[in-house]
Amino acid sequence: MQLALTYDMALAGVVLAAGASERMGRPKALLDFRGRPFAVRILEALEALDLKSRVVVLGPDAPRIRPALATHDCVIVENPDVAGGAIASLRAVLAALEPVRPTGLVAWPVDLPHVRVATVELLLETYRRSGAPAVVPRFAERRGHPVIWDQALFAELATSPAATRHGARAVLLAHEQDLVTVTVDDPAVIDDLNTPADYERLVREVNRDIY
Repeated sequence: MQLALTYDMALAGVVLAAGASERMGRPKALLDFRGRPFAVRILEALEALDLKSRVVVLGPDAPRIRPALATHDCVIVENPDVAGGAIASLRAVLAALEPVRPTGLVAWPVDLPHVRVATVELLLETYRRSGAPAVVPRFAERRGHPVIWDQALFAELATSPAATRHGARAVLLAHEQDLVTVTVDDPAVIDDLNTPADYERLVREVNRDIY
């Protein structure tokens, strides 16, 4: 089921799943994490966080991924510019949400299904309290994801030549003095899963936690 884009939205949760997954060899969005595909796990987390507007950005594997999302309330946006990376996906979302845009976006890469809901809840609390243009998690002195983008940066995300060349991090760098970085006790925020070995490690960790 897809939601109509006609109501007033506050924060929107965005699952960034448009990559070609070349190093993984199969769509990351469909990999299993605790009995659910990655993309579904993140959607469920966004639901638990009460983000009523949920968007999934898909790329070349859209026909394979769409059926897994069919029973979830989300808007599916296809990004035709996969080579453009995450900034192209964010731009596709912003274009799709015209003219009714959310007040901010929680941009959650699909290869981070293991980020704790409590971690994102902390980011959301910080964002709502601070009113910062962006809120970024940090673990072991490294910045990670998900990133919360306020609407104040939407125009820059959509048009910045620096972002076109270097990705959304160029916008973060341009607003270094204003963004808020939150130190979290969650290594998953910097643990991108790009290869089969990365995924096998995650499966081992999950099985260790279960047993």
